[in-house]
Amino acid sequence: MNSRKPRTNDPRPLCAETGPDDGVDPRHEKRRELARSRKPDRKLDQLCKQVAQDLQLSLSALPMVGVTVQAVVPAPNAGRLRVVLAVPDPQRHAEVAAIVQRFAGRLRAEVAAAISRRRAPELVFEIIEEGGDHE
Repeated sequence: MNSRKPRTNDPRPLCAETGPDDGVDPRHEKRRELARSRKPDRKLDQLCKQVAQDLQLSLSALPMVGVTVQAVVPAPNAGRLRVVLAVPDPQRHAEVAAIVQRFAGRLRAEVAAAISRRRAPELVFEIIEEGGDHE
């Protein structure tokens, strides 16, 4: 009977010197190369743009003046999105952070209503100074 288990034989007696890649399935390296070379995910970009538009509308209803959505990026995937908010006045940074923290659940609910996904993404907010640089 043929076993589907990979062989665990030691390759050392079959060669003069062993290297770091001895005994490694070459298909695994091909899969890693393929994953690195994939083009950006169009649907993920579309989701981020849609969330950014909806959050900009939702933030205009909150008691924060001049706060804009600078970027929405996956962190690390579509299950969690990092929202970068730009604050025009650096003195209001703490106030805006407190308001966003207080209304985070409502913002996520509004995003969930605006997008068509089974699960609403978790929103992680980062607040920067207007014109500031984000990663």
